Amino acid sequence: MPFSAESQDFLFEVWSRNDRAWYHENKEFGKKVLMEPFAQFVRELQPTMLTIDPGMDCSEKRIARVYRDARVIGNGPFFRDHIWCTMGRGKDAMYGYHSYFFELSSDRFRYGMGYYIPAKETLERIREMILMEDKTFRKAFSTHKKQKVYTLVGESYKRNHFPDAPEKYWDWLNRKTFCWIRESSDTSLLYSETLSEKIAADFLLIAPIYQFFLKAEEEARSEK
Repeated sequence: MPFSAESQDFLFEVWSRNDRAWYHENKEFGKKVLMEPFAQFVRELQPTMLTIDPGMDCSEKRIARVYRDARVIGNGPFFRDHIWCTMGRGKDAMYGYHSYFFELSSDRFRYGMGYYIPAKETLERIREMILMEDKTFRKAFSTHKKQKVYTLVGESYKRNHFPDAPEKYWDWLNRKTFCWIRESSDTSLLYSETLSEKIAADFLLIAPIYQFFLKAEEEARSEK
């Protein structure tokens, strides 16, 4: 069962109404048109994701809920207009492992791989590996330069902290976080039976970058 216009319409309705009674009345419909297709999509990705990293958690349990945690929303809306799934090691976004992700909203979808906020020790190890031109970094850097699917985004230092390093590495060295992201509103792809096949292929494309960060993470964590 692929995503459909009903999947996105439900996200818009539940967010725009912000009505818990309406949500509970329509919960089974939302499960049918949104949550079940998302779970199937994740299951279809699993074989590919485990070839990238056998230690990766790519289970359906990592699909976000459409409703927000009542303990932290304050006066904000009860519901989101988007949901997502992450695929990676660990569960903490803040200073945790990097991960792949797919996010569906009421008017678009986006996917990619990266960090929310990497730990200080991880960033230090990433920079050390860049400066020594570690072979996993060189492969990751080459992958980034060759691919045309994703845009690299994330906060960077306002001034160059590594003026003596090779200029081609400045962008990576001065980053505080990394995320390769692709955004699309192509419903012909989103609603197709081949969506998981396309996303799996695009995830494989940047596997060397994922594996470079995984090596940096493991080395940084082993030194603690």
